[in-house]
Amino acid sequence: MPVPTDPLECEPVHARNFPQTPLSVEAVCAASWTLDDLWLPTVVARGSAIDHNLSRFAAWCDANDVEHAPHGKTTMAPQLWARQLAHGAWGLTAATVAQARLMDEHGIARVIIANEVTDAPQAAWLAEVAQRSDRTYLALVDSAAGLRLLDRAGAAAGSVVPVLVEIGVPGRRVGVRSVAAALDLARQVHQSEHVRLAGIEGYEGVLPQARDEAAVAAVSDWLSQLPELTRAADREGLFADVDDIIVTAGGSAFPDLAANALREVIDVSRPVRRIVRAGCVISHDHQSYERSSPLRSAATADPLVPALTAFARVSSTPEPGLALLAVGKRDVPVDVDLPIVLRVRRGDEAWRQLDGVTVTELNDHHLFAEDPHGALQVGDLVELGLSHPCTAFDKWRLIPVLDDDRVADAIVTIF
Repeated sequence: MPVPTDPLECEPVHARNFPQTPLSVEAVCAASWTLDDLWLPTVVARGSAIDHNLSRFAAWCDANDVEHAPHGKTTMAPQLWARQLAHGAWGLTAATVAQARLMDEHGIARVIIANEVTDAPQAAWLAEVAQRSDRTYLALVDSAAGLRLLDRAGAAAGSVVPVLVEIGVPGRRVGVRSVAAALDLARQVHQSEHVRLAGIEGYEGVLPQARDEAAVAAVSDWLSQLPELTRAADREGLFADVDDIIVTAGGSAFPDLAANALREVIDVSRPVRRIVRAGCVISHDHQSYERSSPLRSAATADPLVPALTAFARVSSTPEPGLALLAVGKRDVPVDVDLPIVLRVRRGDEAWRQLDGVTVTELNDHHLFAEDPHGALQVGDLVELGLSHPCTAFDKWRLIPVLDDDRVADAIVTIF
């Protein structure tokens, strides 16, 4: 039985997918439940898949000469953060200051806040963290206004806030739109009394996530700006206040292309930390990242393995060719792809693969499945493949971890 290592694992939480509630991870591990004991629908995690993915991506980072700051917003699960750090992660990435504050509460020493901080109370908190020798929390800047806000917060706290200048994709999300403009902002950061230029950041995941030649070329071309900007800033002495230069990019779709670009940061005055921020590699998925990841099954003999699935029962077959499952948008992700039907079990029969059944729509608590051959009956237990991980984890407070059909552990989320 896993031994709880975080106080969170001993605290009872309300969980709609377990036979009793509230309950703790400790109680789950002691209960000897199986899949058949769980209240459905539920998302589950496969412990063996998580183990494999952690080891596989850590080895990939070593082989590609990059460090990893996995995006903690994917799971918002301190148990999994701890395991990522134990597998060699440099630190974590957060999407918001609120997430970073939770990471601080759980003892995470190094965090990249992959966003601009434009809220004064949050800037004040970040400036207070910058006073501490046991924390390195970095924010992004893409404007003079954002820089001034952080500089004022640092002045009020008597600290120096470390930042990364973000370069962005035209027409997409945040980030300075050109190398020249980003270099000008880097100069302003260097001149600021209470903000320190720690490095350069970008995020290529807003570009089309495909593996065709044109998509790969577009991502690689955009990423080439990061080493160009870093070298230009270094030539002007803008990193004079740091011991090493952080250069970071790379979500879960294109960490290989990001690593290629980060390795081009050479011939600079200081050691370079080349950091990718792939959050979804811990769980992978059945569709989105299985199409785009360099560690997808079609691209390597040792791929990442989808760790998350959902289980639900057929609740109705009201007309020929249509089956309704008791699971919906409140339970599983639909933002990138609809779930896919993996397999089915009827009563005490063995699991069997199910071909020809297609998910067509989800309501809040119903899934519509096109079933032209009438393969599904009311009460059948169906396993669904999911995409994408970020919006699977966030729907559940307590996620069962299965070893075959045995509930071996549970993951607490703190969204």
